[in-house]
Amino acid sequence: MSQFLAPLNYGRAFDVLRKLDTYTTYTPQGAQAVHHMLRESYPLIFQKTEQNVFANHALLLEMPGASVTDPLVFVSHLDSPSVTGSPAEPPLPEPGKPFGKPRVTSLQRAHVIMLLEALEALLSEGYRPGGDLMLALSMDGLSGGEGAKSIATHLKVRKISPCFVLDFGGYVTHSAFCTYLPKNAPLAFIGISEKGMLQGQVTADSSSAKARSQNSLTLLLRAGARLSRFGQVPSLCKSSEAMLQALAKNAPLLQRLLVSRPRLTFPLLTLLWRKRAIMNQFFVSQRTLTGISTSGSLQNTSGEHVPASATLSFRQTTVPGRKLQHWKRVLRRRMANENLRMNMEVELEHSARSSTGGEAWDALETAIEILFDRVVIAPCLSPYVTDGRFYTALRGNVYRFSPFLLTTQEALSGECALTEGALQTAVQFFRQMLSV
Repeated sequence: MSQFLAPLNYGRAFDVLRKLDTYTTYTPQGAQAVHHMLRESYPLIFQKTEQNVFANHALLLEMPGASVTDPLVFVSHLDSPSVTGSPAEPPLPEPGKPFGKPRVTSLQRAHVIMLLEALEALLSEGYRPGGDLMLALSMDGLSGGEGAKSIATHLKVRKISPCFVLDFGGYVTHSAFCTYLPKNAPLAFIGISEKGMLQGQVTADSSSAKARSQNSLTLLLRAGARLSRFGQVPSLCKSSEAMLQALAKNAPLLQRLLVSRPRLTFPLLTLLWRKRAIMNQFFVSQRTLTGISTSGSLQNTSGEHVPASATLSFRQTTVPGRKLQHWKRVLRRRMANENLRMNMEVELEHSARSSTGGEAWDALETAIEILFDRVVIAPCLSPYVTDGRFYTALRGNVYRFSPFLLTTQEALSGECALTEGALQTAVQFFRQMLSV
């Protein structure tokens, strides 16, 4: 981390993160409360920007710039599952004192709040962006992303061609590909694309004459067993291929041979990495059963009372290469029962791939290299669901990176542990990106 300490209101940052803990899924009332809280917490940002509200209370903040560069667009969503660790707490009252136990929060919320902290401090110093500045914050990223879609459509109609679009979704780690890196070098993943996703329900109904002889819950459990078979399908997309080729540039000879031509060696890599977290993150289309519920009661032909219907929830992530239609066919074949109905709640195709060259990429690499000593940077397939996928049509310079150092478990769960050093690094990163 740089020896320079950026202005940062630690108390405010943790207070905002703690208040956001209750916002786990989109509701109109919850989104309005988030708007009000952000407005109160960051008054300079809301004084200096024009605000517009879009579908599902998505918020677009705009500030005119000096027109030296193309527009700078920062995007993310604020809905998030509850964290598995302890919630964010206020820091110790005296500046410069140790924080003690790190505060755990979701990665994308830490990303957004550190961006807002950096911008609020810059505005107090008389900051004016080099290009028009746009902050697009959606409230429903985990439930379909209608807010981000509506903002992206609005910007496309206006023919906005951004210098870059930056979302959360990449990170820095010491816990992945260690044998492929120089000793003690951190690895920074920059997401240049992301997986597709299907989210839906399978329902078994015992009300029909044919189904009445069968227990709907039993039907559903059998369907769940079929759906869970072959639930992980490995494949190599172009983003992950680029990641491995980037690793090859710094790898020792043996490891370089394994990853320099990944199309040839991927079957072997799949075998070597089959039990590692990196496999699920970057190479696997995965089907997960997330819940089961029953409703109603009726008497079957044997005189027993059984659930009238039972519902199984599932989530299917898809590595780029096959469209959602293929995965829907797979799901239907797995169900293989006329008494089962499948309903899709969220359908998101995998995103287009962004370039790994040009001024925007160079600026991002420079900001990372300044803050993380000896870092190796690799483009990757982002393992998270982000709003960035909706903005690829604007220009294509959509990158997913958060300046936090994560462990393997944090990367898998989409969480980060916040320390004083982590907050300082993040704020300094966003000050640099806001000054492009």
